[in-house]
Amino acid sequence: MLHDITAANRASWNQIHHARPGEPASFFVAGGSTLTEEELAAAGDVRGRRVLHLACSCGDEVLSWAQLGASVTGVDISEVALAMAIEKSTATGIPAGFIRADMLALPESLTGFDLIYLSWGAICWVPDLDVFATSVAARLVAGGSVLIAEHHPVWETLAVRGPNQLEVTANYFGRTNPLAAVENSKRPTGARDNPDAPTFQAFIWPPSDVITALLKAGLTLTRFSEAPDPESYPGLGPAASAIPATYLIQATRNVSRGTSPGSP
Repeated sequence: MLHDITAANRASWNQIHHARPGEPASFFVAGGSTLTEEELAAAGDVRGRRVLHLACSCGDEVLSWAQLGASVTGVDISEVALAMAIEKSTATGIPAGFIRADMLALPESLTGFDLIYLSWGAICWVPDLDVFATSVAARLVAGGSVLIAEHHPVWETLAVRGPNQLEVTANYFGRTNPLAAVENSKRPTGARDNPDAPTFQAFIWPPSDVITALLKAGLTLTRFSEAPDPESYPGLGPAASAIPATYLIQATRNVSRGTSPGSP
């Protein structure tokens, strides 16, 4: 079941990734970064640290972490996206590694990381949070952390229909049920406003479910915040500042000698 979902999504991503180039190489050569201030504050100094970026797409955040001195590996299911990422890394001269893999079935060699990072449209592609959380917890060094910066599921369930007008278009508590349909404004770039776009199987996970899965995997919650982003609700008006659009979760592996993630 999990493999079937990933395989179907992989084929769909490969069809649309040509329309998702991200920032040009020149952006990074000029010192640009696609990381937010909150992400940087949560991660701290990453110089000399090993970073794993899951669902890395065309590699913009991978290159942003690498420019800060981290040793970064990006993972994505789409070989089209990774080809773009590798080309960008080569063009900029910013070293980074890239691997095509399902983030729920990572190679055993991907372990010993100080930071595992996911951002902006990653967690919705995870069909099983417990499998995900157990996997990432096992790949962290003691003191390492998972950092998730995401669209808020409130944003995923609401569509703007005019000033101060919202429509509920999805079930906030859908969880393991893939979305039957994704409202156009929430579809990935390349699929939005595209009647010929392929279909995707995505999920809506309340932040509480994500946090609970990480705790069950033996991690300690060290940061959780929610924030508005009026640009995420274009046309809504001043009310856009009164509802959440993003969230950030950080959970850390503090493992005593002789124990493992998930141990009592």
